[in-house]
Amino acid sequence: MTLVFPSFAKINWTLEVLGKRADGYHELRTMLQTVSLCDELRFELTETAHGSGGIEIICDTPGVPTDERNLVHRAARLLAESVGIIPRVRIELIKRIPAAAGLGGGSSNAAVTLIALQKLWNVALAPRELFSLGAKLGADVPCFLLGGTCLGIGRGDEVYPLPDIQMEHLLLVNAGIAVSTAEVYGNLPPLLTKAGPAATMPFSLEAAYACLTSPDRQNSPIGSLLRNDLEISVLARHQLLGEIKARLGQAGAAGALMSGSGSTIFGVFDSAAALDAAQAELGATGWWTMKARTLGRAEYRHGFEI
Repeated sequence: MTLVFPSFAKINWTLEVLGKRADGYHELRTMLQTVSLCDELRFELTETAHGSGGIEIICDTPGVPTDERNLVHRAARLLAESVGIIPRVRIELIKRIPAAAGLGGGSSNAAVTLIALQKLWNVALAPRELFSLGAKLGADVPCFLLGGTCLGIGRGDEVYPLPDIQMEHLLLVNAGIAVSTAEVYGNLPPLLTKAGPAATMPFSLEAAYACLTSPDRQNSPIGSLLRNDLEISVLARHQLLGEIKARLGQAGAAGALMSGSGSTIFGVFDSAAALDAAQAELGATGWWTMKARTLGRAEYRHGFEI
């Protein structure tokens, strides 16, 4: 038996650092959004000669580990342990989402693995158990168990569905700069790392409310409500990312923002023509560019039906 599933990327409409938690992590509020860019994962049920099972990962993309370092391997192992079975699977990863790009590629792969292997191994987890496993693998994983537009709180791993924001014309730009997440958080200004969460209403909730009350979410005000507190740390050390953001604005983007902890910058455009022109201009630099659109929750979940 073989299952083939898409593994979609995400962007962050907003990402706020509200302070330092007692457990050492940062308290976040973030509006997450699944988008059409995707990897592809192929799952095949296997059996070794001795009947002992195993997890085999295949990927021909340079630099992608195929052992326990890969979140897919860890997700498969964690699921098997949680339901008490011997893991038997061969997983092929076809990568299209840039690595370490703030687009959640590895987290998406892990979430899809949890979804697919329940079907392949004929096991079922309650939603609370599934989301708990996802959170153990990474803060972005629960977002990909939900899909669409959602609000992430805590470390960003506690997610709640929001009305889907529909945006047809997004441009993702990545110049291949490696950004360390640990370094990003380690270099945040003291104002964002003081003990205890901020007492004021987070901007991400204001942005969510503005989109919720917009009479036409196709033309919602999200372009003017983009915010990522991690840009303070990242753009100060990687000036090229600030240049990309500025050039997206010059190319006509209604808004531009770094996704997650970087290094992808995305722009929101009002038309296909404006998007095409911007891609031609920024793509001429040699940077990786990709047109995308938002993926609503129903469409996202439809991709996992068999």
